[in-house]
Amino acid sequence: MANEKSGGIKSAFDLAMERLEARDGKLTPLTPEQKKAIAEVENIAKAKTAEIEIMFQQKLQAAFAGGKPEEIEEVERQKRSELDRIRRQAEADKERIRRG
Repeated sequence: MANEKSGGIKSAFDLAMERLEARDGKLTPLTPEQKKAIAEVENIAKAKTAEIEIMFQQKLQAAFAGGKPEEIEEVERQKRSELDRIRRQAEADKERIRRG
């Protein structure tokens, strides 16, 4: 096991990196500006997520008070949809930043 990289056993990390390189081409390190921009995207996504959580908490409380299971399910579905939209947008923004 002296030289695992030269054809011996490879770590899971090495295998994953090989797959990524095969799929996306050679991986390049992020610049400090890209790292900063990605961190900003993540911060915005976290803030939007917190906002949605608070907004839908109030809607869920009202739905529970009304005692209508259909309304509760609809509010929960809307919440999941909004959170998924935020997550997808953040991932798309980060990918755009990575690609330059």
